[in-house]
Amino acid sequence: MPDRYHAADLVAMATDLFARAGLQPPIAAAVADILVEADLLGYATHGLQFVPAYLAGIEAGRTTLAGEPRVVSDHGGAVVLDGDWLPGQWVMLRALDLALERVGAHPLAAVAVRRSQNISCLATYARRAALRGLFAMVLAAAPGNAVVAPHGGRAPRLSTNPMAVAFPGGDHPVLIDTSTSSVTNRLIERTRRAGDRLAQPWLVDADGNPTDDPGAIYTDPPGAILPAGGLELGHKGFALSLMVEALAGGLSGFGRADGDAAGNTVFLLLVDPAAFAGAEAFERQAAWVAAACRDTPPLAGGGAVRVPGDRAQAAVDEQTAQGIALHPEILPRLRPLLEKYGVAEPAPVRS
Repeated sequence: MPDRYHAADLVAMATDLFARAGLQPPIAAAVADILVEADLLGYATHGLQFVPAYLAGIEAGRTTLAGEPRVVSDHGGAVVLDGDWLPGQWVMLRALDLALERVGAHPLAAVAVRRSQNISCLATYARRAALRGLFAMVLAAAPGNAVVAPHGGRAPRLSTNPMAVAFPGGDHPVLIDTSTSSVTNRLIERTRRAGDRLAQPWLVDADGNPTDDPGAIYTDPPGAILPAGGLELGHKGFALSLMVEALAGGLSGFGRADGDAAGNTVFLLLVDPAAFAGAEAFERQAAWVAAACRDTPPLAGGGAVRVPGDRAQAAVDEQTAQGIALHPEILPRLRPLLEKYGVAEPAPVRS
């Protein structure tokens, strides 16, 4: 059984690491909080696993250490923010605060973000808005990253272009967090480090042959990740990926047309159900549909039908009570960095 850790102890560890590396303390705390929340929700590839990469970016001078995102344009319910290469969690929390403020005066409030560092787990931001009774959508592209092939192609042109949607749906929010690709970069990296193969042939090699070898995208020339839906139904993931590019890159005014650029472009949308048929009516409909889906008889030999967000809420409930069970590779990868910066490793929870 893996060791478990109190969320607060993990946040303190990560905050200390980022602050000692040079991030302004409030920014360090924001980054740590979102990363640990991702692990708490069960998104183990998008939480503290990012710490080594983030510290490398700070040490290389690619990350702005202090300051605020800058307002580029402001039309009340539609705002563009320039992240100035600040940590993505800090930028997104500021964008979320701004959208929450604006949705009080506008039924829909949207913020497009450009030139932000990686924002990690999109579900964390969407869920926070849903817990306040709002419908939330977060879409992100990485204009400096080309690893996903268009449907029918074998060369990388797009990023994994994730999307998250959250809204009130009964006892807990419905929470959708997925990429428009067949698999994420982080899972490929983790699988490759472990010397394993992917569960399915989610990639194509440079010659266009399907493969489960995670090394296929690191060759010269590189292979590519297939869009969500794979060889047969990848037109669906490809279409959604183009939507993400349009909303994140197009509306922020910064994307692939601007050349190699690290980090994320983001589109955040909040909708207030109270401005339509009412919050109670919205939640009644959403909760009914969610309950009807859960009540559906399962496939032969299958388990109970789950609604997106059920597993995340179960993870929150369990890990809040018992401690976060980190993926086995995370702390071993952090220990050299903890030693380098003189930060103590948190003690595991004792039963």
